[in-house]
Amino acid sequence: MSEPTRRGPYAKGIARRQQILREALAAYAESDSTGPSLRAIAKRTGLSERGLLHYFPARDELFVAILAERDAADRASFDPDGPLDDLAAGTAHTAKTPGLVRLFLEMTAAAPDPEHAAHGFFTRRYRELREILARKFRGSPRPETPPVDADFAARVLIAASDGLQAQWLLDPSIDLEDDLDRLARLLQAAR
Repeated sequence: MSEPTRRGPYAKGIARRQQILREALAAYAESDSTGPSLRAIAKRTGLSERGLLHYFPARDELFVAILAERDAADRASFDPDGPLDDLAAGTAHTAKTPGLVRLFLEMTAAAPDPEHAAHGFFTRRYRELREILARKFRGSPRPETPPVDADFAARVLIAASDGLQAQWLLDPSIDLEDDLDRLARLLQAAR
């Protein structure tokens, strides 16, 4: 007996899911640090909350998809082979969406649970980001000093970025861009 074939998602459903993600990002961009409610996101798409979640296996899957969509948009303007300064500029962009920063931190906190929707996303995200940043730190070493441990520098910069975002939510006077830029320069000078 042959196994039944599973049908993939329909183009119309894929397009609707993309619309939901675009509208969710817009709702987060317009919100404060609490972020928009599911009801507000659903309303923007002309759906009920239940209808909204029809396109995602669970609420947390929607939240992870929103973060993945944000990352995809950020990657479009981030040159992985460009200067390390690009990271600070990306963080400055992040500071314009405090609700997304909060969502990011909440999902990061939940990600260590292998059963949570955020686990796979953050495992991949951090691995890829560490590789990109380590490559940036390895580029153009200064001959007068030994090279910095690029993998260590990448981990520290990512940890500082995440921690500074949490602090910034509590104290918006913190200059995320400047702090990360200064740390990156210190790490580069440690070569």
